[in-house]
Amino acid sequence: MSGHTYFITGANRGIGFEITKYYSNLSKDNKIVATARDPSKAAELKELAAKNGNIEIIPLAIDNDESVAAIDSELTKIGVDGIDIYVANAAISDSYYTVLDCPKDVWLNHYTVNSLAPILVLQKLHKYLLKKQTRKIAFISSGIGSLTRFLPTPISAYGQSKAALNFSVIELSHELKPEGFNVVAITPGVVATGMGTYGREKILKASPEIADIIDSITITPEQSGTNVAKLIDNLKSEDNGKFFSYDGTEYPY
Repeated sequence: MSGHTYFITGANRGIGFEITKYYSNLSKDNKIVATARDPSKAAELKELAAKNGNIEIIPLAIDNDESVAAIDSELTKIGVDGIDIYVANAAISDSYYTVLDCPKDVWLNHYTVNSLAPILVLQKLHKYLLKKQTRKIAFISSGIGSLTRFLPTPISAYGQSKAALNFSVIELSHELKPEGFNVVAITPGVVATGMGTYGREKILKASPEIADIIDSITITPEQSGTNVAKLIDNLKSEDNGKFFSYDGTEYPY
């Protein structure tokens, strides 16, 4: 198979790491640009890169303007002039407050990282994506951001930030369609990552009655990342603008 070049944010842990691992193992012809806020601390990612030889790790703090501005120079250093697929995975989730109790800085942090930063990174990557014909963009969203499948638990800023991201996905799917892009949102499921486990504890403290439901649908990072990666690779033009679950089923906005 011919290889693709992937740009994956937040690739040093959790779902992002598993997506990176899947694409790296899938074909030696694939090239993965894996970003991490601090590559020096990304031990597992560096080990995988050394083993497989098709992963380039670059520093990127998606909420830092200077770091985002440096994407061009970082890609030049590793000889990447075209990107097939952008996977916007990096995010934060630490807003376990009611709407009335959530502090302003928590709202702003979640909007900055989860809603705005993936778009600002895309603004830098657009010209690289245009150099390839694949032109796929996958925003890792969350079922929490669904307005029609609302989960009644205090998660305020995180839920709003993902709903806002979903809006941008829909808008981008129309704006970029003439250029042949396929833009989707994907909920990775309820995943037992470090962030997910922390979130589970917070949610169940506020809503203990949903413990059985949460536990019954929780999956491993490998299950989530592998399924998300396969889903992205198999996207067709008619999928543009859709919101998917990690298992390939369509999810309601």
